[in-house]
Parts: sequence; C-alpha cells; structure tokens
Amino acid sequence: MIDISKEATEKYFEEFIGRIFSLTEIKSAKVRDIIITRENTKETLLRAFEAGYHDCCSDIDFSVTVCLPKDGTVTFEEYMKRIDRFGIDENTALGFCFIPENRMYRIIFKNGMRYDFGFDFEYVEDAGLNLDEKNSTDKKVVNNENWPMENINRFWFVQVQALGKLYRNDYLIGSHLANMNCNETLVMQMVLRDIKYGTNHHRYGYSEELEYVKYLGQSPFKCEDQTFNRISERLYAAAIAYDRLAKCFYPQYNNRSEIFFDIWRSYNESIRGTVL
Repeated sequence: MIDISKEATEKYFEEFIGRIFSLTEIKSAKVRDIIITRENTKETLLRAFEAGYHDCCSDIDFSVTVCLPKDGTVTFEEYMKRIDRFGIDENTALGFCFIPENRMYRIIFKNGMRYDFGFDFEYVEDAGLNLDEKNSTDKKVVNNENWPMENINRFWFVQVQALGKLYRNDYLIGSHLANMNCNETLVMQMVLRDIKYGTNHHRYGYSEELEYVKYLGQSPFKCEDQTFNRISERLYAAAIAYDRLAKCFYPQYNNRSEIFFDIWRSYNESIRGTVL
C-alpha cells in the first residue's frame, strides 16, 4: 500500500525539491511566504513542508522562480510545456492538468503526493537554456486526436481531487466531481460511436449500454454513511470504465485504476482506520 504518512510525504517533498534544484535555471521555490533556495534548503525545507501540509489529503501549493533568457529564445509558454524536465509525465504521475490562466499545474504523483505547482519568471541576460535536452523518464506518447492524453491525465487528477473532498466530508463537491468523471466516460463512448458510424450526427441512438453503470455497486470502500457510499460507487465505477475505454484510443495504455485504488486504500486507512 502507498505510504502517505506525514513522515513519508515530507521525504517525497524533499526529493521533489531536490529534483527541481537539479535544473540550473531554477532560482528559488516558494511555499506561502517561505522561499527555498539552494543555499538555505536545509533551514527552510521543513518549515515549507509544515506550512503546506494539513493531512494526508493535502496538496502542497508552491511555485518556482525560473530564469529565462532575456533574448526570448525560450518563452515562458514553451518552458511550461516541458514539465517532463521536472520528472512529471505519465510514468511518474497518476494524473495532472494545466491551468493556463494561473500558470500552474495540478499534479497527483503515483506515490500519492499532490501539488499545485506554479511558475514565476525572471529574464536574465546571460541565462543559457536548451529545452531540446531529453529529460523525460518515459517515451513520448503519440496523441490520439480523438482523445488527447491531456484528457486522460486530467481525469485521474480529478479522481483524486474528488477523493480528497470525499474524505474531508465535502460531499457536494465530491459528488459533483465524481458525477463529472462518470459523464466523461459517456463522452468517451459518444466519441467512439462517432468513429464507428463515421458521423457526429445521430438522429436516433442505438440503445447503448452505459459503461460506468456496469460497475456501480462494486466499490469495496463503504461505511455507514449512505451519501459517502453513493459517491464512492461513482468514483469506483468511473475508474474501471475509464481504464477500459481508454484502451480503445490507446491500445498500449496501462491501467491506472489500481494505483488510484492504492491511494484510496491509504486515505481510507489514514482517515477511517479501515484496511481494505
């Protein structure tokens, strides 16, 4: 089972900060008002972690200041696309999504760590930076234009986001996110139907079976609270259905639901004291 104890998450955070500072263009990282640099890491790392950590459902909200070439040879838009340089890709992360208006990525790593990862930029005269370097820990996935990989990465981030809301008893948002992801599987089915019939106009339907509905009633994550259970059922069903449908677009796709369920088990044990 994934270890999301406070001690483990502090270790994961330290490792991620180490990865960030391995990139020479990074000037500093910031959690709230605590600024971490290469020179003060030992003194500030624990304080920064404590400022960002609340419980096992926490996401650590932090940003990095990046030095870009003043001559414009690397733009901030180009830079933010290369998050693989930070070790963030389909091999290391369960899911992630980009919020362009905030210059921020929302990330859930496979070890259970969640981050809101923002960017600030400074422009330096002699900053040398080459984004062509191959730093990705995984082979580049060829996008299927019918269902881009960003959809898949976003789905799995939202699944864990919903899980956090569920275990913090925010049933309104938890239910909204769970329903949203069930609906996402319906959109996948609609796209697959369009591909099958060669059109996106269907005067009548074909009495399709709803994929996620097949898995309702099967979630092992239950308690005496029926509202909790209803949200749990939809999160579980959406996860299984999404894995099955994703293979229709990406035959080499590796299931992510088991990693999601491992994170779920860790939440369940940490908060409810139940081992599944």
